[in-house]
Amino acid sequence: MQLLCGSVERRRQAADEIAHTDEWPAVIELAAQWRVLPSLEICVTEMCLEVPGTVRVDLARRAAAAFVQTTRSIRAGCAAARALDGHGIRCAAFKGLAALSYLYPSPRHRMLQDVDILIRPEDADAALKLLEDDGFRRTSQEPWNDYLAFIRNSPGYVGNEAASLSDAQGGVIDLHWRLGGIDAAAILGRVQRRRVFDSEIPVVSAIDGMLLTVHHVLRNDFVPHDVPRDVLDFVRWQDLPPSDAFATAENWGLAGACVAMEKMAAEWSDSTRPLFSIHATAEDLRSGKNLAALYFHQLQEGALNTDLAYLASHRPLRQILSGALSGWTRYRASMQESERLNGETSLPLSSRLWNLAKAAATLSPGRWQMVRSLARAKDHVSRN
Repeated sequence: MQLLCGSVERRRQAADEIAHTDEWPAVIELAAQWRVLPSLEICVTEMCLEVPGTVRVDLARRAAAAFVQTTRSIRAGCAAARALDGHGIRCAAFKGLAALSYLYPSPRHRMLQDVDILIRPEDADAALKLLEDDGFRRTSQEPWNDYLAFIRNSPGYVGNEAASLSDAQGGVIDLHWRLGGIDAAAILGRVQRRRVFDSEIPVVSAIDGMLLTVHHVLRNDFVPHDVPRDVLDFVRWQDLPPSDAFATAENWGLAGACVAMEKMAAEWSDSTRPLFSIHATAEDLRSGKNLAALYFHQLQEGALNTDLAYLASHRPLRQILSGALSGWTRYRASMQESERLNGETSLPLSSRLWNLAKAAATLSPGRWQMVRSLARAKDHVSRN
């Protein structure tokens, strides 16, 4: 992280340590897992770092492959946005494509696996039909009603409702119509037109782009493996939004998470722009401190069992119980399909509960405070 977003001095120090321990191959492998190969390649090139020839070739090869997938997804996302916009369905790109359009000089600087597009909940059925008529296909093959029932009763989605679709060229989009308690219509009322490749498409505002980046980190439990691109984006987003971003963050229930992101960005980038911290309440500051500590702990020690958050809140347990009562066999099948699509291993319920019990038994009071802050922050943002 120091190498990717630190000051020039800290980047060179990190590069020297990597070279001294002959860790460049491991760094490139980690960058591939974190999906930050373009950022690493740009860093190596711009800072003229001395990297072994074979390693440099491997980095260039991997970054080129990442750029191909980025290009496919951008083209798919732009085509979907044009189709929706052209048929009067209000929409806006956010997350990766929004960051790319505001913060980076070209698609070679930021990797995208997919493009996220936001629409209003009442437009979901019409939008899906339109995109399927245009050649997109849903990634999940389970019946639509079963899919909807599962995501609405799965705490892992944190109130998010979306469908993943792909086109014939392998481009992937995620069509979102609900983001927990966040007002999608209000976001769509603030869209900007931004040029991406040869298209001018609707994109969320800079403030919304920044806050939806934080929202994604929270949804992913501040697990370092899942959020490095978001951290790099946040460092850049800090230069854009005006001071009233805090009011929106507070309204969305994201104030504590935003404070945490500031602490994380400051750790890596020597940032001194407390956009959120200077307005935060004492509770937000405590939450932000615990959430940032959770990130740094997981970065050093590995990811916590995120099921632990279910022990600190009644909301996830109610959702799981509601899903189970509607038909456990169907709910479990949907869970396994979701895990398969995300590349996760499906465990029997008994094994999952046993792992949770072991994780809870070894959790220190300090770590428990981190988990409680995570559960509360997710409760705030997922309220409907």
